[in-house]
Amino acid sequence: MSIKQALRIVLNIAMIALLLCAYNSQLARDISHILIVAIMFFLFAVHIFINRQWFITIFKGIYTPRRILLAIVNILLALTAATLLIAGIFEARLFPSFLYFEGRITIRQIHTTAAYWLLPLIGVHIGLHWGMFSKYLKKNIIIMHILAFLFFVFGVWSFFDRDMFAKMFLGFSFDYWPPEKPIILFYAQTLSIIGIYIFAVYYLLMLIALLKTGKK
Repeated sequence: MSIKQALRIVLNIAMIALLLCAYNSQLARDISHILIVAIMFFLFAVHIFINRQWFITIFKGIYTPRRILLAIVNILLALTAATLLIAGIFEARLFPSFLYFEGRITIRQIHTTAAYWLLPLIGVHIGLHWGMFSKYLKKNIIIMHILAFLFFVFGVWSFFDRDMFAKMFLGFSFDYWPPEKPIILFYAQTLSIIGIYIFAVYYLLMLIALLKTGKK
């Protein structure tokens, strides 16, 4: 593994760790939440700079189904992140109060709904690149598949336990974590929800590759 690849992996892990911290309302309150998000968006900007070649070649070459999906996911990620940031600024009331929406759909609902849509988008984005990570685990490939399956099942359970469908589609975007539950479970559940999309996309790509090989 080269130094550049190692730095990319460390950067990605740091972004995910900060994302999990930002979702924890007990840890991230007011100023601390703003600070965590500011650092996360800075790392996001660094991530974009490191992968700027993708933007340079966006109108070049042939668009395969995988490349089309990656482009769509990246655009949606950028739009969701922008919505999250703008709504977050308004929610922090850094602008005059007349910019703050009153009524059924509030700025906070927009902010938190965008935050929960960020989970599947990040999962699909990572899943499309998971092959870069899995190649370092070839010696333990069976163990990796077993752990991935167990993590996927736990993620599906977490999805329903956290009522993610309501948060993402029905406008009920507020979350509350019972203090009697261990906080480590909150992080594990949130990470496993991202894992659903990572492994679903990764194994779907593997299946498509196997079907193509079989036809050949």
